[in-house]
Amino acid sequence: MFKKTMILFVVLSISLVFMFSCSKKENPFDPNRGGYNDAEQMDLSFVGTLIPGQGGTITDQDPDMTGIQGEIVIYFLDFMNASTVTMSNIVVRDTTNGSAVQNATLTYYAELKKVVYRGEFSDDACFIVTLTSDLENEAGVQFDGNNNGWADGSPYDDYIYKLLTGVGVDTFDFDHPEISSVSPAVSNGTSVTPLITVNFTGGDIDTNTLITANVSLKYTSSGTPVTCTLVTRSQSFITIQPSSELDTATQYTVTVECSNIADWDENECLGFVGENMGYIANIPDYTWDFVTDDYGVSGFDGDPPTASASFTPGSEELIVSFNDYMVISTFNTGNIRVYDGNEQNLVGSIIPDLDERGFHYSLENAVSGTTYTLWIGPAVQEQAPGNWYLDGNGNGVGGEWDDEYTYTFTY
Repeated sequence: MFKKTMILFVVLSISLVFMFSCSKKENPFDPNRGGYNDAEQMDLSFVGTLIPGQGGTITDQDPDMTGIQGEIVIYFLDFMNASTVTMSNIVVRDTTNGSAVQNATLTYYAELKKVVYRGEFSDDACFIVTLTSDLENEAGVQFDGNNNGWADGSPYDDYIYKLLTGVGVDTFDFDHPEISSVSPAVSNGTSVTPLITVNFTGGDIDTNTLITANVSLKYTSSGTPVTCTLVTRSQSFITIQPSSELDTATQYTVTVECSNIADWDENECLGFVGENMGYIANIPDYTWDFVTDDYGVSGFDGDPPTASASFTPGSEELIVSFNDYMVISTFNTGNIRVYDGNEQNLVGSIIPDLDERGFHYSLENAVSGTTYTLWIGPAVQEQAPGNWYLDGNGNGVGGEWDDEYTYTFTY
């Protein structure tokens, strides 16, 4: 019995050894696709960490040799298509001497999503590193150098940064100016003789581009231009003024033609800080509106309407009021709706008030305990003489895309 048991144990052990030895071996050199990055990102790939970072100094790895024996390290946020990680798509150039990096090599470590560019760099120089838009991740998505979420192509999606060696001087400028502030801001009650100022970042605007053809004023309703005079300008701002008094209680639009304004290195203005798409083809104009004061003159109204809503628990209606007399034909289901958390509309009646300064929304179909949202669109309009559209965001100018009014309540 003991002998049979031993024979069975030996046979079983040999079988297990054979089974595991025949299974597929794990290749320790295969990039690990598990863990925190299980699959390729389907959005546009972008740079993670740069060593050295923007404006940093390349470290000399071997001070005993001539020149700077250094390296540039780039970590991507995604696994990259190795065939695109080449010296054609990662370009390093010496802007101080105009010479190439000697004995340059580029290695991509797929497991780490890491690129190392090594070579002999000139001392006391400035280098420009360009990652071109032809870089791709493993999903075949092109590199988004300006990080705006769109495939804009080169040069717009090229990612560029500067590095130094020794006491190299940074003389290369690729920073685009932006609009930092404007005056008068989006508002009403503006003077009829306003000083219109646009401020820029960088402090190096080519003043030849700061002209009234590139910063202009017009009537919002008709688009008719308003003649303006250049008051003053510098490398950081321009101020213009209407050549004659503006009309009272009237909406005007200021237009900044960003693509025509640039710094001394021809970097175009991108638009307002935090509100632009970065460096793209056909940079759009930046515009904003203001409304001139009515100065309390009879027959003029310079204030767009605002809304307020209220709901009393147990009530069968929602009460909405405006601060002016309204055009009740704009109280319709295209401009007014009530919906639940699933965006399902609540069917009810819109009942204008007799004084034309509000309406009631009936709640006979509302479900107890449900939370609803009232939405009033920006096309709701007040009566003459103002004829302004709703100012839902409260900035003093009505009818803008974000001038909707919302009110949430639980029935």
